[in-house]
Amino acid sequence: MASQKETVQSITSASLKVGKSLALYPDLVWAHDYWDTKRANRIAPRRRDIDPLEMPSILPRILLTDVIEGSDGIDFRYRLSGTGICNVHGKELTALRPRDLSPAAYGELIHGHYLDACRRRAPRADVIILQTDQRSRSYARLLLPLSDDGETINKLMAVDSETQNDLQEFLSVVEGLRCDEVHPRMRLVRGT
Repeated sequence: MASQKETVQSITSASLKVGKSLALYPDLVWAHDYWDTKRANRIAPRRRDIDPLEMPSILPRILLTDVIEGSDGIDFRYRLSGTGICNVHGKELTALRPRDLSPAAYGELIHGHYLDACRRRAPRADVIILQTDQRSRSYARLLLPLSDDGETINKLMAVDSETQNDLQEFLSVVEGLRCDEVHPRMRLVRGT
């Protein structure tokens, strides 16, 4: 028997400034500091600069994504998906694209975050909550660009926070951030 399609009730995303706002998530602070050390004076480290043996505590929560430039613009494909990511999504994500994520509005939101990180050529942090008729999930995520040539972002490393929050915890996190630390764009998508 096929499972019913999820109906989106809401998707909310708040962009965080990398720095003080990220302090609520020590594992993401560690990931950012590691990335920053590996990049040295470049815009981003190379993929080969990142050593999985140096990050065992966050490895299950990492997505490594290829940036694909095509005639239709930039797209993304998951190259590696940690076991923690697979457990949350209920499936292996390797070889999928953010736009393949379910529900579709969630995939579009994630795709937009990836585009922004590539265009800015800088880390991006967000808190995200997804509510559907089947599940509710809230988490923080850090996107870290990688560049093999020192100019072009050709991969993104996403690290999900260890803490998965319920709706009330998510709202208290957002309320706990000073207004000048949260980017003004809060995005709400309603499902039908």
